[in-house]
Amino acid sequence: MSNFLKKIFKNIMVLPIIIITVVIFLGLFYLVPHLSKEQDKENAFFEAQRFAQYIQTFRAYYTNDILTKIKDHSDLKIDFDHKEHNNTIPLPATVVHDLARLFTSKADMSVNMYSEYPFPNRKTRVLDKFQKESLKFVLTYPYKPYAREDFVDGRVVYRTAFADMMSEKACVECHNTHPDTLKNTWKLGDARGIIEVTLPLSSSKESAQTLTTNIILFILLNFIVLTIYYFLVNFFRNKRLQNTHTNLQEKYTYNNKILSEYKRAVDMGAIVSKANKKGVITYINDAFIKISGYTEDELLGRSHSIVKHEDTPKEVFKDLWKTILSKKVWQGDIKNRAKDGSIYYVFATIVPILNDKDEIEEFLSIRYDTTNLHKALDEANEAERSKGRFLANMSHELRTPLNAIIGFSQILLRRNNLDDKDKEYIKKIRLSGDNLLTLVNSILDFSKMDENKMLAHPSDIKIKETFLEAIVMCEAQMIEKSITLNMFEIDEDTTIYADKQLLKQALINILSNAVKFSKENGTIEITHKVKESKHIFGICDNGEGMDKEDVDALFTPFKQGKNARTNVIQGTGLGLAITHKIITELHRGEIWVESELGVGTCFYILI
Repeated sequence: MSNFLKKIFKNIMVLPIIIITVVIFLGLFYLVPHLSKEQDKENAFFEAQRFAQYIQTFRAYYTNDILTKIKDHSDLKIDFDHKEHNNTIPLPATVVHDLARLFTSKADMSVNMYSEYPFPNRKTRVLDKFQKESLKFVLTYPYKPYAREDFVDGRVVYRTAFADMMSEKACVECHNTHPDTLKNTWKLGDARGIIEVTLPLSSSKESAQTLTTNIILFILLNFIVLTIYYFLVNFFRNKRLQNTHTNLQEKYTYNNKILSEYKRAVDMGAIVSKANKKGVITYINDAFIKISGYTEDELLGRSHSIVKHEDTPKEVFKDLWKTILSKKVWQGDIKNRAKDGSIYYVFATIVPILNDKDEIEEFLSIRYDTTNLHKALDEANEAERSKGRFLANMSHELRTPLNAIIGFSQILLRRNNLDDKDKEYIKKIRLSGDNLLTLVNSILDFSKMDENKMLAHPSDIKIKETFLEAIVMCEAQMIEKSITLNMFEIDEDTTIYADKQLLKQALINILSNAVKFSKENGTIEITHKVKESKHIFGICDNGEGMDKEDVDALFTPFKQGKNARTNVIQGTGLGLAITHKIITELHRGEIWVESELGVGTCFYILI
């Protein structure tokens, strides 16, 4: 039975018939109730619109032709409480409201009139949800009706609300002068309230006829499309069949030749082998024999583990077999051992070959010798380690004389027998020593980071305390340039999870940079906010700022910043590179810069 069904569904003519049949039935089940209800809604809307127009026409007539004569020839009073007084006749809105209720009392419909400024006889009325929504909508868009389906008193109805407009001058005067009015600023064209007409939703003969016509047209259209489709399919199918027989033999011959060329090209440049589903070698090329040192007889019928090196982790082969057995391609580096014990590396691509039943038939392995690449990488890594050791040793050797120079210069500055010129020279010596020591320390820190020897030891640290300690280290520079520091207000006990010393070093680097590029008597602002449990710190100066080129290269090692006015290079170019590594690599945070020439620069840290 299953084979029979497969043959049916593979037929190019059957599938479109099934699809169109399903579409027709879905159309019938969906369109019948949908179109019928939409037609009922349309009928209900037009009937409601017509009834509302009748009401408005009658009120205009009553206002202009009846009440005018009563006012001129009678002492009757016109008010909403006409039922309580013998000498009182109803207002236009009251008589229309009462007549609408009277006309619809025995009909399958209802009429309501309401507004935001009701007279006392309707002040206690409570509006339902639809009435509140319609009042808000129609008063905003007075020339658009508000209508929708609703459920009232256990039945489905269609409610339509129309704006009750001030269309007559007499209406405006009455509403503005009546003693009980809640608004006395009415003018012609204002919407005084709502006329709501409610009708039940029920199918009609006309909607059924329209629906039937639509369904017939829908079916006819589908059959026309189907006929055209069958004609085109048969036409192109016969044309393809005529050409296929002629081309198959040519393609077969050509493809065999191409495959032979492909095989020859691959064998010339790659190490190729095939294995059965158990991993037993069934084919090898000359490159495999050459690199492994084994003969063809020694390799065929053996597992690839014959060349496996014991240092290769078991997880590599576990992942390899899991991938290829799931019919996916595996790629990776493998360390192998040749017959003579020498080591060689290959980059392998192993492809499962599937038969016509989508089952694994065998595995094809294509490898490229990467031994020289690995040797080059080892040499490069050793050179990098040597560079790091050299920088570390050099930094340590330079610190001792530098500390002596700085120390002795400080001792000399305490002597009283120095004149101003001597003191100035000694200060320059000390400043140069400080700058050189900073450079040495930066080189050492950068070297440690480059070799991944600098580690973070995070803990809960107090934000404000860390910032204050960093500020103290830059205080002398700020005093020298008369810089004002505005710091965020933050609770003393607010904490962040970070390495205090490393974070403080990063803050000092940024603060020093801000002081360096700030103007005399400038301002530095430190801000703080919390976003999605992350802390964002901002350090902004009002210096000369930077262009986009300088901002993009700001965290590049040995890339120095320039003074925007003098174009003179300042700094070592290592401080911000170290700061970037501390924030992004050691704390998994983010750091970015926003700067504008002539305005200033802001560094932001998210951690």
